[in-house]
Amino acid sequence: MSPSISFRFIILLVVATFFMGSSFPTGKFLISSAHIPPFYLGGVRFIIAGIALLLYCAFRYGIDKIIPKAEDSTIRDWINLFFIGVLQTACAMGFLNLAFGYINSALAAVLFFTNPFWVLILAHFCHIDRLTLKRFLGLILGITGVALCLNIDSKGNILGIVFALCGALSWALCTIGSKSILATQNPPFIIAGWQMLFGGIILFLISTFSTESYPFLTLSALGWFNFWWLVFPASVGSFSLWFLALQQGGVAQASSFLFLTPMFATILSMIFLAESLTIKFMLGCLLIFSAIYMINQRSKKS
Repeated sequence: MSPSISFRFIILLVVATFFMGSSFPTGKFLISSAHIPPFYLGGVRFIIAGIALLLYCAFRYGIDKIIPKAEDSTIRDWINLFFIGVLQTACAMGFLNLAFGYINSALAAVLFFTNPFWVLILAHFCHIDRLTLKRFLGLILGITGVALCLNIDSKGNILGIVFALCGALSWALCTIGSKSILATQNPPFIIAGWQMLFGGIILFLISTFSTESYPFLTLSALGWFNFWWLVFPASVGSFSLWFLALQQGGVAQASSFLFLTPMFATILSMIFLAESLTIKFMLGCLLIFSAIYMINQRSKKS
């Protein structure tokens, strides 16, 4: 690993990706077993998460601090936060939900978590980070590892594949844009809160126009547990830690850890959904760890 990668940075990303991974089995339960419409669930989930995080920030930093204030333009800061919410929450999660309707969840997840590949490509051409041969090979290893962990079926509808890749590209664009926004005086927790709230509102509006709804009072105790886990650890926790880590490290370094998310999702599915452990999964984990190591190594010249 690069000497610039701190232990705290690694812990932040490991915990963040664990929480992100936990959203797959919990979301699968709520959508498949409790039959909550996906866009309605996403809207309610992120609106509550965004409001909860902003209330916490208001108590911690003061109400005046949660209002975005850029040095030169407050309006531009609001636009930047809305931009993050659209890409990170509404587009990325919205496209992923659309992909689930056309291709199986494993293939959708593999395509969605090609995100580090797009981040490094964009960062290279935007002169933010360098794409070296070792990093490129690391990306290929990571994507292969994710595919092995999820044991994908290569058959898939082209429209579903396009939706999943659009979700990955949306998140990649957000990651590149967020790096400059995080350089402002706004704490990352506040940025995470606003982006979830804005993105959640957009998802909720989409669900409203699609006439989606759900009687939450009929949700079982297990359903409520999964829902609140999805709101707090899997949303508030994951996005807060993600933006905090992104503020501290490079976009390529942070994004490489996203390969851990489907691995954690599979592990949690094995524990709670009784899915089996396979040799492919263990080999996939090994490739993912190797990929993260290769991407985070820096050459002596850099």
